[in-house]
Amino acid sequence: MWLTRKLRAGNGVRLHSGRVEEGGGFAVQGESLFKEPEQLLPYGLMSVAEAGKEAVMLDGYCAGVPGPPDSGLQAGETRLYSAGGAEIRLLNDGSVVINGQIFEPKEG
Repeated sequence: MWLTRKLRAGNGVRLHSGRVEEGGGFAVQGESLFKEPEQLLPYGLMSVAEAGKEAVMLDGYCAGVPGPPDSGLQAGETRLYSAGGAEIRLLNDGSVVINGQIFEPKEG
């Protein structure tokens, strides 16, 4: 991955953290204030963390917001959630759970 190669190269990449600020837009206060930093996320996925959360910053890019491991997931499963409680889980058996409603995988 390009990020790993860049970090290994030792070319002065700056990794630090800050807190997500309250107010309009997405801003992270660390050693300096990062207003609307670009986020390093998979294509097609975007989110804005809640105020007060810690954000990992890499050369001015938001590399992520750490969270505890999800003990309700098995290896290979994915959970997408919001601060308001909406949730989508993709399970290993092929089923999808949306806000508690289970959708079984299609046959064939």
